[in-house]
Amino acid sequence: MTDSNETAAKISVREVCGANAQTGADGIKLNELILSRWEASKTVEVDFAGAAPSVPFLNEAIGRLILLFKKNEIIAKLKTTGLSAADKAKLNGVVVNRYHALANSIRYNKRR
Repeated sequence: MTDSNETAAKISVREVCGANAQTGADGIKLNELILSRWEASKTVEVDFAGAAPSVPFLNEAIGRLILLFKKNEIIAKLKTTGLSAADKAKLNGVVVNRYHALANSIRYNKRR
């Protein structure tokens, strides 16, 4: 299911959530697993091979990390594998939207 050592953690989406990782609830489950491995591992690899992630799933699983960690830390630590081109595009959209929402929130809070 998941492998973890002092330098790397590998999480299989298919083994954790099943082949049809479509719901936000599945995404929350994966996010919690990522977070449980975050501090103890140099890298966290999330393998999407054989899974069909939806946008709500990706938003909950990966998008939530943007609220907790700086961009350079996420880039350095989080690795994704096994995504199709279409799923990479979905993930990219989620990430871009989360960063825009965060930037707008910061601007909103700084207004007079």
